[in-house]
Amino acid sequence: MSFPVPQRLVRAFALLLALTSLAAAQAGEGRRPIGIPEIDSLPLHDWGTPTKPLSMPLALGLATVFPGGGQFYGGHPVRGSFLVGLETTLLGLALYTYKVDLPRRDRITREYLDDASAAYARYVADPSNTNAAAEFRSKTAAARSNASLRLQYADLANSQLAWAIGLHVYGIADAIEIVNRSHNPPETERSATKAFWYGLAFPGGGQLYNGRYGKFGMLWMTLGASAVSAVSRQNVVEHLSRSVAAARIEGASNLEELEQDRQIFRRRRNQYYFGAGLFYIYAIMDGMVDAALSDFDGPSRYAFGPGVEPFSLVATVSF
Repeated sequence: MSFPVPQRLVRAFALLLALTSLAAAQAGEGRRPIGIPEIDSLPLHDWGTPTKPLSMPLALGLATVFPGGGQFYGGHPVRGSFLVGLETTLLGLALYTYKVDLPRRDRITREYLDDASAAYARYVADPSNTNAAAEFRSKTAAARSNASLRLQYADLANSQLAWAIGLHVYGIADAIEIVNRSHNPPETERSATKAFWYGLAFPGGGQLYNGRYGKFGMLWMTLGASAVSAVSRQNVVEHLSRSVAAARIEGASNLEELEQDRQIFRRRRNQYYFGAGLFYIYAIMDGMVDAALSDFDGPSRYAFGPGVEPFSLVATVSF
């Protein structure tokens, strides 16, 4: 069965091949040939490596003081802009909660407690004052509910601050990798077996072995922020457990709502535990892949070319 091929498509494909060959002739120098013309003719665009060696002290200083400073200095404005936008947003939200939301919740809780104390004093003075007793119970419940809401606000702010700090640490680690690559382009072949054992013994060990400091910082950003978030969620769960116990004793009407909130925060806490474990496993596999691909241009590992049958292709991977 044959299919007609449009002439425009053939011409476009021929033009693309011509442009590719021209680019290969101009930019393909410096590549280690592997014996496969289809791959050897591909242009070499090493845009990830700066054209001149960078200063480590300057990069570290900029990355430490300014979010994304090391990335802008190293010629990676996209990563730098990402760090500036996300890190400043998370930090701003956390600071707003700490400075505005939490003091307001504390003030409201104190007002509820003052009202409850005044109602209790009236009830003690006149035990027949049922309105004072009812007001005492309602104000106490309102104070407890507002305290729980305050803890949830603090929990979110803790997570935001942890992720902002983690992003900053990642930016510093990534800046170190950028500078190292500007001085020593990665050419050393590495062992996937060693990367596996290093990654298994220490989180991010495979990334350090491969010289991927940016990935190492990203992993520890995730693990550290997840740990802080999980601990913060656990504090909310414990507070809600105490509130549930008190609501059962008092016969409060919001018992079911408190139990639902406790279940939600338990689930969120567990999600951080599971996420940290998955990232740890992913880091081990990522280190192995980076090490295995360190000799990607080696002629004895990968081959792709025509097969023995007409119009067939054969891919070979040697381990």
